[in-house]
Amino acid sequence: MSSTRLVIGNKNFSSWSMRPWLLLKHFEIPFEEVNVALYQRNTAEKLGPLSPSLKVPALLHHETTVWDSMAICEYVSEALLDGKGWPASPRKRATARSVCAEIHAEFANLKKDWPMNCKASVDLSVSEPIAEEIARIDAIWSCCRRKHGLGGEYLYGRFSIADCMSAPIALVLRSYGAELSAGAQRYADTLLAHPAVQEWISQGQAEEDPDTAMPFASSM
Repeated sequence: MSSTRLVIGNKNFSSWSMRPWLLLKHFEIPFEEVNVALYQRNTAEKLGPLSPSLKVPALLHHETTVWDSMAICEYVSEALLDGKGWPASPRKRATARSVCAEIHAEFANLKKDWPMNCKASVDLSVSEPIAEEIARIDAIWSCCRRKHGLGGEYLYGRFSIADCMSAPIALVLRSYGAELSAGAQRYADTLLAHPAVQEWISQGQAEEDPDTAMPFASSM
């Protein structure tokens, strides 16, 4: 058994599982992937020994268990990457943490009405609340790239936790036909071309659709 295990949900729609998985993959940290299908009658039973919250994702590293996607990314950066999950400069690091906190806590309408679905490809009508949230995401991506992204392809130049948090959003916006500014679209395309993101999408598309009769153990 690996000393590092990441418990994740269905790749087709578990956006929160994707974020720490992508961090581990990008930095080539060896880990065991533990898949637990969500919304099943036995989901809680399977998650009980693995995740204190009975939700995904959860990271098990030696004697430490961490749950919640942001907490996992922070732990991975500190314990396994010597801080390299964040930008090196204090100024960039502070704004990156602010961006991640906003993504984690906000955009409730997108999370509810435009859920991640690797198989989806449809143009949806854009309500005013959704349009406002897309505009805010566009502004975050455009501003970060302009102010902090010189010298690299990602929000803060080199790949960071901020990009892990943004990757599922890029997939959602493509899936539902959102329109972005040229700069934000270039960044979204960069994320979607990342080999690990491509791997996740491919595996998500190959999954069988679950029986969603039991609405339990949502991601976080």
